[in-house]
Amino acid sequence: MGEKKVFGVVVLAMAYILAVTTLTTAQVPSTCNGYEPLLFQCVPNLVIGSSDSPTPHCCDGARVAFQRANNDKAIKNLCSCLVDAGPYLHFGFDNLVNLPAACKIQLSFSMDHCIHG
Repeated sequence: MGEKKVFGVVVLAMAYILAVTTLTTAQVPSTCNGYEPLLFQCVPNLVIGSSDSPTPHCCDGARVAFQRANNDKAIKNLCSCLVDAGPYLHFGFDNLVNLPAACKIQLSFSMDHCIHG
């Protein structure tokens, strides 16, 4: 009997997380064009309270997005994207700042400065 309650709570929690972190393509801020792999593939690892290490799938998406940020304008767009979409997706800004190191990605810019201005 107790197992059913635990299972029910887990299913409910997963449904809630999906509900608050779902972002459709139409809702992606225009500054995020080209950075969708980072947003969509890393949601479970970037939400507030997540302490999970990024998945290989997330790191692949992050690598694609960070490689796209290869000049000042693209970096500014990526930073604007993360600042604009982050609160909607309930991203923990510390999780964003730590993502490149967790995925072993070298950046030409500071994620801390990107996120916190």
